[in-house]
Amino acid sequence: MITEALIASEFISVGLALVLVYLFFKAYRFTRSTYLLGLLIGFSFLASSYIFLGMFLFYGNNAAISESFLWLRLVTQGYGYAFIAFAYYFSGKSEKTTKYFLGLISLFSAISVILFFVALIVAPPFLELPSIGVVDECLRLACLIFLGYIICNLVKHLEQSRKVISGSVWTLLAFSFLWLVQYSLLIWGIDDGQTAFIFAHIARLASLTLFIYIYHSSGRVGSESRKA
Repeated sequence: MITEALIASEFISVGLALVLVYLFFKAYRFTRSTYLLGLLIGFSFLASSYIFLGMFLFYGNNAAISESFLWLRLVTQGYGYAFIAFAYYFSGKSEKTTKYFLGLISLFSAISVILFFVALIVAPPFLELPSIGVVDECLRLACLIFLGYIICNLVKHLEQSRKVISGSVWTLLAFSFLWLVQYSLLIWGIDDGQTAFIFAHIARLASLTLFIYIYHSSGRVGSESRKA
């Protein structure tokens, strides 16, 4: 029963993430803001990671297949969070073309993921990849860093704004929920506490739902402004 509930949670997260990707696409068509393309691609990778985690749970009795899905989940999750973080980083740097903007994000995200695995391989024991459980815990730390940067970026933007923008505040809260997801899973990996594990899944669903509310509302406002 618990496994079935977890699988259902993963695929609910997939559905919410895909709705969010669609809303990012609509928002980009209206604003032509290049960082929204970064969010669109980043959350697409996160949606893929939820699928792979669900398949890992589904094939839990087959170690070879389930572990392959777990590796895919780790790579897509790490790349997704890196992509979102670099989208925020490069969005304020210059007015380059969209193609160049996405190329930079793709390159730096790929380099960051590659360096992550290289660091694990060269760490003791030398030239030996740690167990997937260790890699998972290290990736949570990396995701906390990426999400921490995004949160700091949003806080800095709010501090520089002359007025409080409600959408930015809600976006900050949504990313804070995602940070709490990774932190709770890190705690769960250390002490195996079920409370942290359950909270992580609830926080993820809350974050995705909040993102959908933010961008659905912004799309409705944009539509109403065009009609005015």
